[in-house]
Amino acid sequence: MFITEMELLQARLAAGKRLNDSHILKEILQEDRSSEKKRRMAEGERYYRGEHDSLQKDFRRSPISETKENGEEELRMFFNPNRSNHHCVHPFHHTLVAQKTAYLVGREPTISVRNGDRAFEEMLTELADEHFNGMLQSWLTGAANKGVEYLHVYYDGEGNFRYCIVPAEEIIAIYDEEYQQELREVIRYYDIKVLDEGREKTKRRVEWWTAEDVTYFTENGDGEFLQEKSCGHWAVTALLDGEETETEQHGWGRVPFIPLRNNEKELTDLQLVKGLIDAYDLVSSEGTNNLLDLVDLYWVIQGYGGETASAVAKKLQINKAVQISDSSGNVEAKQVQLPVEGRLDWMQMLRKDIFHFGMGVDTDSDDWGKAASGVALKFQYAMFYLKINGIVPEIKRAVKEFFRFATEDWNRENGTDWDWRKIQITLNTNGITDDMETMQIIAASKGMVSEKTLLGKHPFVEDVNSEMEQLERERKEKDNEIDTDD
Repeated sequence: MFITEMELLQARLAAGKRLNDSHILKEILQEDRSSEKKRRMAEGERYYRGEHDSLQKDFRRSPISETKENGEEELRMFFNPNRSNHHCVHPFHHTLVAQKTAYLVGREPTISVRNGDRAFEEMLTELADEHFNGMLQSWLTGAANKGVEYLHVYYDGEGNFRYCIVPAEEIIAIYDEEYQQELREVIRYYDIKVLDEGREKTKRRVEWWTAEDVTYFTENGDGEFLQEKSCGHWAVTALLDGEETETEQHGWGRVPFIPLRNNEKELTDLQLVKGLIDAYDLVSSEGTNNLLDLVDLYWVIQGYGGETASAVAKKLQINKAVQISDSSGNVEAKQVQLPVEGRLDWMQMLRKDIFHFGMGVDTDSDDWGKAASGVALKFQYAMFYLKINGIVPEIKRAVKEFFRFATEDWNRENGTDWDWRKIQITLNTNGITDDMETMQIIAASKGMVSEKTLLGKHPFVEDVNSEMEQLERERKEKDNEIDTDD
């Protein structure tokens, strides 16, 4: 959920004489928890974990229609305890999100500076390590599942610059009224465990972040939010003869939360294919239960000298034959036929639609791998490219905003004046390509494109920054050998 400054002002005015942050928080949080956006977020996370809605269906229950004495039809649920209740879950959503994440950020991005400042680049490269790349994958996965995900930058207890993912379901974003683009305030809320009279209870904690400070609230037993403290984003303590003399509060000048939007409308990757995935699960589960309950043969018993059907069945089971003493009697075996082909055709169509509208790549397709050329591979990735091209600018914007915070921190600590606007982000995508064709293009591009960019596209290079360092070391060693020979 996000609200504008005007909506926040209206909430404050609506409070009237009760004008205090506690009442405002209570109303906003209540509305947010029940909002459609937060429901979609929870849904995307569930399906990513394989917790589909089909798991809630009980296949032992089915509706039947009965005719009442007055002739009216009545619909009621019939429970058959002998019916199988197996659930087939097909994690298509997980696969589609994993494809997207692995392609875009499976390899570390290349970080460069336009003016070629080597010291600046080295600082950024050191920061963009394995931990950063793991965070980037989690950030993108969260955005795909929820429509948006947030990165929070902060200082730890020792004053070190840190960052972490804050789940979007904990965030209420407040944007500017005019364009709804600038993040002005953030309300974060989450549950904490506290001891109350020796018993463990769950209460909500709230952090209200502005451009300069943050205010903390904790829920009491009556559901009211009591203010704990208000402080800056970080504090600097002056020391005199080893004693703390004064603490000065500081703020970033903007809210230290960075949103990564999945798309302009913040739609989840699940929304467009959820119905298709549910249908696939139900058709597969129903077919599996029918197969589990299948009786290969059943017997039609007619007449047969007054003996019960169970007695005849027992003789058939033991003797594999039965003697008919009644001329009108008849025992006939029939075989059950399940409509397997029709069900498989329907599931194949659903699968095709899931990958088509989910804009993914179905590697089980009959056409996959027939043509190995780069052009053919790109054609098979066509829908996938349409999807990822929409989020690439969002990733670059969000990552650059993160490095803006990091650069400002570095400038304060070291007295530098590096300009974060000169940072360039290049995503080293990780799709299936024709390696020979790619290397031929790289070789033909030397002298026209920077070495760092070419390395980022090379199929053998996993970490561009490490490869650049290794090349530099090898060049120096080679130069030293030449000097020694001379």
